[in-house]
Amino acid sequence: MAADLTQDIFLKLVKAIYNYHFTGKFTNFLFTIAVNTCNDYCRKPQQRYEHVDSLQKSDNRPEPIDRVIQNEEAKGIKQKIDALPDMQKDAIILYYYHDMKAKDIAKVTGVNLATVKSRLKQGKDKLKKMFSEEDYFER
Repeated sequence: MAADLTQDIFLKLVKAIYNYHFTGKFTNFLFTIAVNTCNDYCRKPQQRYEHVDSLQKSDNRPEPIDRVIQNEEAKGIKQKIDALPDMQKDAIILYYYHDMKAKDIAKVTGVNLATVKSRLKQGKDKLKKMFSEEDYFER
């Protein structure tokens, strides 16, 4: 959770950097964003866990086993993304999980657009290879 909050704080900082006035300390600006992000997280209702036997099937809700499978698949995807080099991992996360455009990623990371596109392609190719190797070993 700390890693997710840190990433959210960083993204909020990047989006709000243009609102920063050079009259005060930058650390105060950063800590204000961090405190507000953490407070927002603590105010959100926490996820409650129910006993499996008490769950009732509704038409629009997946079966509990399906949710478990989805969670496991998400963990596997996260592990594979974490195995990528940092530059490719950052590009993949910003593009797919934060819906940023390649040109925006280029601005945030300080590289040109072609470099971002290259990192995205290389990252996707490595992920495809990881998943195809996994399929091969499971057979």
